[in-house]
Amino acid sequence: MIAELLKDIEELPTPDFHVQQIINIASNPDASVKTLEKAISTEPTLSLKVLKLVNSAYYGLPKKVTKISEAVMILGFKTVRNLALSLFTYSSLNRGTSKIDKKMLWKHFMSTAIISEVVAKNIGYPEQEEAFMAGLLHDVGKIVLDIAFPEYLTMIVNKSRESKINLYKLEKMLEVETHNEIGSYLIEKWQLPELYQIVSKFHDEPEENTSPGFNSIVFIVHLSNYISNLLYPGYSGSFGDPILSKDTFKVLGIKPSDLLKLIVKSKDSLAKAKDLMEGGEDNET
Repeated sequence: MIAELLKDIEELPTPDFHVQQIINIASNPDASVKTLEKAISTEPTLSLKVLKLVNSAYYGLPKKVTKISEAVMILGFKTVRNLALSLFTYSSLNRGTSKIDKKMLWKHFMSTAIISEVVAKNIGYPEQEEAFMAGLLHDVGKIVLDIAFPEYLTMIVNKSRESKINLYKLEKMLEVETHNEIGSYLIEKWQLPELYQIVSKFHDEPEENTSPGFNSIVFIVHLSNYISNLLYPGYSGSFGDPILSKDTFKVLGIKPSDLLKLIVKSKDSLAKAKDLMEGGEDNET
């Protein structure tokens, strides 16, 4: 049982008061722009990073945004929520002590989120912000392993690198709790919707998902994870050849020939997302 495995771990990442407040307000359809603006503005560091990310090339806004209220109105509540959760996830990555490359892992998280949004848009999936968040959180179990079991995570990533066996497949071979299951458990602890729990649990084996209402989003993130691993091999900590479920094209209503088009569109979006890929951090040039 995962709960038993993690019961004595006191350092599991949990959104702090400000981030949780922003997520709750942004998820409430009856909340006002003023309420969300106030919640963001109480945390100066978060405010600065949100404004930096909002003004990045990824969002392509026609003029510079200098007010949080303006950012909220232009981007919408769901996108602001995603930004807040992105910044929290990025900061959580820096708490672990394993030997894995945190910057590479973050780029895998964020590239999968961005590609999920691209795929969702191109197949007509209506909730593109939902796809972004599902992609961002799909591998969050690796953060738990990095914090709670750093030596194990270092070992299994090294084993994947040496053997060229997919990380998830290695976990199954070792008959241990997978990062997928651990991530699903963490997302449940965060009290986020079931959709994100299901995506985390089944993104490597989407055909095993038994909740038909979530089939499309699970396969969207599965395909996006596949593309991310093609574009950034090894960044996820998995060094085996990426595996694409044979059901992907049928479930998403696309043809194999559409894959190259999606990769090209994904690369274009990723090129505009430099600040997102860097977690909103300031970088020397």
